Amino acid sequence: MAKTSRDAYKHIQALSEFFSDANAVGTAVVESFINDHKKKKYLKQSLDRLINRGFLVADGRNFKLTKAGARFLNPYRNRRPETKKKWDGKWRLVSFDVPGSYSSERDSIRRLLVEFDFYPLHKSVWISPNTASENFWKLLVDEDLDKYCKVMVVEIIEGDRELRKYFKLD
Repeated sequence: MAKTSRDAYKHIQALSEFFSDANAVGTAVVESFINDHKKKKYLKQSLDRLINRGFLVADGRNFKLTKAGARFLNPYRNRRPETKKKWDGKWRLVSFDVPGSYSSERDSIRRLLVEFDFYPLHKSVWISPNTASENFWKLLVDEDLDKYCKVMVVEIIEGDRELRKYFKLD
């Protein structure tokens, strides 16, 4: 997944958490939320995309979440990974094999892996030094994605210097 895709996903997640508690939010509140965000321009673009796709309706004074918007944003809510702990020296690998006609499932698995700080070792093999949280496993099962995944815990990976650097382990 490209960096811009990860960033767009984070912006959608931020907006979904913002809209999770209210059906309608005033324009001034939304503008304040965007102005407080580091990447205002991109968050605004994500907001515009949600409006263009019919997930939000802007009536001049308020932004209202549509039923389709609530369904779309629901999977993005409250999915924050747990805080990182000291590395135990073991790598967690998730390998997945999704049939060609199930591209949305493949994309969902990749989104979860990115969200929970996994790194793509190969196209369908992702790695993390962190113990996957209960929330990660629950989401895999709830979205019926676990049947495509195999999980491994390994202590030795040849040439892991680049991975240690990426995850800031040294």
